[in-house]
Amino acid sequence: MSFGACHVGLIDYEAGNVRSIENALDHLGARVSLVSQASDFEGKTHLLLPGVGAFGYCADKLRATGLVPQLRQWAIDDGRPLLGICVGMQLLADRGEELGTHDGLGLVGGTVRPLKGDPPSVRIPHVGWNDVTFADDFGSFRAGDTADFYFDHSFAYHDPVHGETLGTAEHGERFCAIVRRGKLVASQFHPEKSQRAGLRFLEGFLGIDPC
Repeated sequence: MSFGACHVGLIDYEAGNVRSIENALDHLGARVSLVSQASDFEGKTHLLLPGVGAFGYCADKLRATGLVPQLRQWAIDDGRPLLGICVGMQLLADRGEELGTHDGLGLVGGTVRPLKGDPPSVRIPHVGWNDVTFADDFGSFRAGDTADFYFDHSFAYHDPVHGETLGTAEHGERFCAIVRRGKLVASQFHPEKSQRAGLRFLEGFLGIDPC
């Protein structure tokens, strides 16, 4: 499938692994441009919010760009495709509890809390490959499919609204690995580092109708 008609805006707020995501999207044939001001939204078909670091730090960096109103307009008011990755997923929740309690963007509800690490043999942070089970169809994945993705996190998204959990994983506890609300999709794992399964996931996102 060709994604040459897709023009992805990659939110640049100095807290995301921009280069590896650009490389993955380039591999799929999509155009990629950084978005750092409101005028950069023009002409984009899809938006992507990355994130690396602590929740509060990333939330402050994102708000400092002044792009939050445009991001909300895009994803909620206009219902256009947005993908959050790792901390970029977590920022879409109502709040995060990493190093204190911090307000998120409130686009998908829920709270980001630490993984329990129970029993003690469960290592935190959760780093490496893990199975994700899909609860519904997404791109070429079908409900009930399991695929291996790469994770690197100590906190996870909890309390998703019923019916909006698209995929789950297990690491001491079962947690929401993918959430979807309409054309808004977010993953705790890194699809850009997840080889073939990650590219299939990004294909699913690029396949969302931008209109």
